[in-house]
Amino acid sequence: MIARALKIRLLVLITITFALCTDADAQQVSENDAATRLSGQLELARLVDLAAERLNLNIEYDASQLRGQVTLRLGAAVTDQELWILTNRVLASRGFATVANPGENVVSVVRLQDAPGMAAVEDAPPLEGHLASQYVTVIVRIEHRSPARLLDAIKPLLSRTGSQISVVGDTNLLMISDLRTRVAQVKQLLRTLDREVEPPVIENIPTRHMPASALAALVSSTVQARESIIGVAKKGKVTPSPDGTAVILIAPPSEYEFWIELINRFDVREAVTTTIYASNNFAVSEIARLIEQSARTPGPRGSGDLWRLVEDDLTSTLIVTATPSEHRRIEDLFDRLDAVPTDAQRPVRAFPIRNRSVREMTDVLRQLIDAGVIDASSSVVEAPGQNRETTRPEGARWVGSVGPADDAQAIGAADPADESPSTTGRTGRAATPRTGLQMTADEGTNTIIAIGEPRKLAQLEQLIEQLDLRQPQVMLEVLVLTLSESQTFDLGVELQKLEVRGSTMLRLASIFGLGPSGLVTMTETPSPAQGFTGVALSPGDFSVLVRALESINDGRSINIPKVLVNNNQVATLDSVREEPFTSLNALDTVATTSFGGSLAAGTVVTVTPQIAEADHLMLEYSVSLSSFVGESADPTLPPPRQQDRLQSQVTIPDGFTVALGGLEVESEGEGISQLPILGGIPLLGEIFKTRSRTRSRSRFFVFIRANVLRNDGFEDLRYLSEKDALNAGVLEEIADWPEVSPRIIR
Repeated sequence: MIARALKIRLLVLITITFALCTDADAQQVSENDAATRLSGQLELARLVDLAAERLNLNIEYDASQLRGQVTLRLGAAVTDQELWILTNRVLASRGFATVANPGENVVSVVRLQDAPGMAAVEDAPPLEGHLASQYVTVIVRIEHRSPARLLDAIKPLLSRTGSQISVVGDTNLLMISDLRTRVAQVKQLLRTLDREVEPPVIENIPTRHMPASALAALVSSTVQARESIIGVAKKGKVTPSPDGTAVILIAPPSEYEFWIELINRFDVREAVTTTIYASNNFAVSEIARLIEQSARTPGPRGSGDLWRLVEDDLTSTLIVTATPSEHRRIEDLFDRLDAVPTDAQRPVRAFPIRNRSVREMTDVLRQLIDAGVIDASSSVVEAPGQNRETTRPEGARWVGSVGPADDAQAIGAADPADESPSTTGRTGRAATPRTGLQMTADEGTNTIIAIGEPRKLAQLEQLIEQLDLRQPQVMLEVLVLTLSESQTFDLGVELQKLEVRGSTMLRLASIFGLGPSGLVTMTETPSPAQGFTGVALSPGDFSVLVRALESINDGRSINIPKVLVNNNQVATLDSVREEPFTSLNALDTVATTSFGGSLAAGTVVTVTPQIAEADHLMLEYSVSLSSFVGESADPTLPPPRQQDRLQSQVTIPDGFTVALGGLEVESEGEGISQLPILGGIPLLGEIFKTRSRTRSRSRFFVFIRANVLRNDGFEDLRYLSEKDALNAGVLEEIADWPEVSPRIIR
């Protein structure tokens, strides 16, 4: 029975353990257990919360930064101490660290680069059983060596991100800030290095054939190769002298003969060789400039006039003819470039746009990049699981190879954050996932800010140089001509007869408003009006009034504005009149009148010039002529308006004039006012009527002349401006304007 009960308990325990292991998230075995079982995918923030709960720690962090998941496959449960170590290791792999705030019982999770300014200075305690913060700052005393000379030996052990090491003033103290495990390794190395050594031999050895820097590099690399083969290091160092004519040997007395023999063996004249170099990450022109500045040895000690460096843009390679020592420096340069972290391989470049709108330039570049103008990668990446080969010229030495972890970077894939929508406001961002380039348009400074690989930034720079060219300007002269003709003729006769018979007054009249209605009763003739006026008056008896007037008007209006516009830009000339009207707001108890708006009428000319081949100009123009043709029928309504518009495209030679418009409006009208029956009698009826005839004609023309201004020093624009100033009589006033010149302040 006991054995059966034990089997049942064992089966239940196995079942519970299996259920806990299949859970995707971290699960605690029980509240009283000192171990935690972790399996599957776990949110990074959840892992930190779990450690804080299990260890009873006060932990603060920014949840917006602490994102992502971690996959754990642990065979057994972990203790609280192991959980804390695991949490810190995962945070460090994601660029975070735990820091104990000075004077507080709180542990903060911060980015590694921010940790040095937050960690408290303390002595690094033993790692075993320690559950404090991961990032520490300690001070170490150096007894026998110079602290500054130990920095180079210590730095390789420090983290690349977030670590700091410095000498405290003029003392023999070193202040080290890094992850606790790194600090422990550094202290162990310092205990090994901080020992008394015998005084070295320092000797200045003149070189006979090789440049001092090349000889020192060759000897040093040979010693390093020897060490890597036999595993025994030689103490000593060879450095070139400041004047470049000798090498300085610093070595223990016991190693002196070895270094002298090695220096004499290699101090021979070098022959030049040709090698092809290529890089997957950096632009050929950028690397060529670095090689010229850092790898070439001038004078007879180097390759001299045999030096050759050819930039092959077709294959993105460098063909270099140089001495072996110069080739080694070139390889060292490529090694340093290849060792640059991925983030550092995406520098930030600013490209000022001087002749175009930065947003327009950004849109054009995005279209070109989407069309494949910038290559995604210089290497051929096969699908996963296939063999990958990199195409290269025969004999080429490729530096900066692309490993499996770099596939996304090799094909120019952008970070997912780069694919966010464009920002609004003064800046706009254009992410190009195909090339891994990210561009932001800063309209305030008219600058494109780009982030990407140097090779692709160089291609982007070449595109900008080809597109950001100063466009010629076009001087547009527009002549707006309005011609008007009008003729009116008025002829009328008025008759009045007054007869009095006793108490009866009889009055007969044919009145058309040509004179006063009581003319027959006047004792004096009325004052004459415009035109011909004839009056026959017998006061109290009869009156005859004859009036004739003909008006002829001819009008001519010319407006000649000028405007200077860049190629492919829009120039607009407006001359309009605004006519306001009111708005009536009727409520239940009161009606209010307010401003309802305004209606514009006048002349609007819009011209867009485009310079074609042989200085021909393509003009896209639009001419709009509008005018009010009467009074408004109601104060709350705008007056009636007539609008005529011309729109088209023409091509003219530079300096020629195109005539547009020719709009012509003619109107004729005749009016007769007469007495019924009497006015219809031939000849005799003319004295019982009045005639009015009107005739008008208006014509509208637009002449546009375009001149291309191409002078790089704007001399043509200066000439035209001074000519207009002279015609306006203000040339002397403009010449007296103060000039702005730089002033040197010492």
